Amino acid sequence: MPLAVDFLQSLMCLCTDYKEIDINVIVSDSGEVDAFRGAVDNLTSCGDTFSIFPVPPNNVNGPKTNGDIINMFDILPPVFHSIVNGKITREDTSAVLRERGKYQYQTIKKLAAAATLEYDYALWLDSESIVVQPFSIHQMFDAYVAATTVWRSRNANHDVMRNMMSGSAGVLNRTIESFGPAFWNLESQEWIIEKTVIDDLFQYVEMVHGQDFWSAWATHGAPFEITLYNMHIQSRKLETTDPMCTKYRTLESEMEMEKYGVLSASSQFVKDAMTQTGLLERSWLFLQVPGVAQKLSNMLRNYSLQLYRLDDIDIAPPEVIDRFFLDTSIHLLCSGAYAPGLQ
Repeated sequence: MPLAVDFLQSLMCLCTDYKEIDINVIVSDSGEVDAFRGAVDNLTSCGDTFSIFPVPPNNVNGPKTNGDIINMFDILPPVFHSIVNGKITREDTSAVLRERGKYQYQTIKKLAAAATLEYDYALWLDSESIVVQPFSIHQMFDAYVAATTVWRSRNANHDVMRNMMSGSAGVLNRTIESFGPAFWNLESQEWIIEKTVIDDLFQYVEMVHGQDFWSAWATHGAPFEITLYNMHIQSRKLETTDPMCTKYRTLESEMEMEKYGVLSASSQFVKDAMTQTGLLERSWLFLQVPGVAQKLSNMLRNYSLQLYRLDDIDIAPPEVIDRFFLDTSIHLLCSGAYAPGLQ
């Protein structure tokens, strides 16, 4: 919970239009609802600076972030009351966590919220995200909608990765062979989703399995929400002329990184050492190669990628990291945002 509160504080101070967006925080039980509400009430007003940046004038002494705090119990699909042995109540949903595991628990939160809430486009964010420089979230969404993109790679080089892709294919009633044994689609960390695609995903899964979505999901691999969402788009593009899916472009990380000079003979050793990860997902590892930072920055900026994962702030000299952020369109860090030394 402290990380999520830190994120809201950074959003309140550095996002120029935070007052114009709907924020939904999914917490585990009624106790967390009360605790989180109290933490939000205790957010501090923004002064003239936040971190090293001047606070946008309209954010100085601005109001607290608006948002709904949603108890997971209230959006939990009914099937889990049957397939989970332990008792699930508004005060305690830990039985789901215990029996389904941390990753499925997180996925249920994200996917159930995506199916329940009303929106056109939304952004899935983990609690350890943080805003790192001033930005407009409307402009971030506009940039994505102008060129909707899903990323893929040929970097599934571990059984954990192959099992995740097979699980996503299983929920979609497809074979992983149709995508290729090295197919991997957890590449970009910018998890912007579209409501019409979510609705189509649920309807499609229920049609091909002849049962409710969540029963199919739970018994056919229970994959990550984003790998399932991306694979649905990538497969539907090939079998429908509906612009809902055909408007999405599919980019391959290897090809784009080669085109921009990020992946080359001098940096191949970085790729060779990468396991259980996408290339774009941990592309910060390439920052250790002299001269690559500017090339990676050019690539991220060209594709308007504004969320990024950075697990190790010491991967390159401080001046290289500083220049990388200043030259790139990155406004938020996610997943690895709380790397040691990152302020």
